[in-house]
Amino acid sequence: MLPVRCILLILIWQILPLTSAPAQRQPSHGIHWWEAVITVGAIGAVSAADRRVDDWVQDRRSSHSDAIARVFKKGGEPVVAFGVSAGIFAAGLISGNKDLERSSGRVFASVVTAGVATVAIKRIVGRFRPDDARDQYIFKPFSSHDAFPSGHTTVAFALAASLADEIHPPWATALLYAGASGTGWSRMNDHMHWLSDVLAGAAVGITSAKLIEGRWRIFGLQPPRFLSGSRLGWRLTF
Repeated sequence: MLPVRCILLILIWQILPLTSAPAQRQPSHGIHWWEAVITVGAIGAVSAADRRVDDWVQDRRSSHSDAIARVFKKGGEPVVAFGVSAGIFAAGLISGNKDLERSSGRVFASVVTAGVATVAIKRIVGRFRPDDARDQYIFKPFSSHDAFPSGHTTVAFALAASLADEIHPPWATALLYAGASGTGWSRMNDHMHWLSDVLAGAAVGITSAKLIEGRWRIFGLQPPRFLSGSRLGWRLTF
């Protein structure tokens, strides 16, 4: 876990100088209905290859891949995601940097939003995991089956997308998204998710982060305003 902690400290260190000046945020992008349709359609199309991809991954699974998967899996665990936001908040509190404290709030809210959305979708869809069924198209809504979307992948991409928007440097963005992709792969290696579960998790995680960060908006819902560090305001435009 030492290398992971070092990476997190480096990321927090990168945020510090960027919050000392007024944020130069790009105008938010309104999500169109056809963009959502394309995303859902793409995930549906990929699901046709779920069984083949699962067989390919499992054929190459080994004790070595399991060891690597255990490391990447941590990127999607709540303790890591909340630990990162808590670390950023602590850094802001100690330094007296209110912008840094608000950054921690956005990271935290991104992960929570993604998590809540994922739990709701899982409950409604009720998809069987690959270790429970050979057919990728077995669903039992409102049951204990919760393969779709991948929760670990959702959290990992929500954290990555949020931190990437806070930090900005291309190398940091590439590192964060690579780590999140590794988390998605780990869930397939562990035979816990189909490829389409992972892609859906990435979509939910990125969307949640982009909404909280103010990059995207849906149905006129404006980005949240973090007031006085911990207060959250919403604005809806018609």
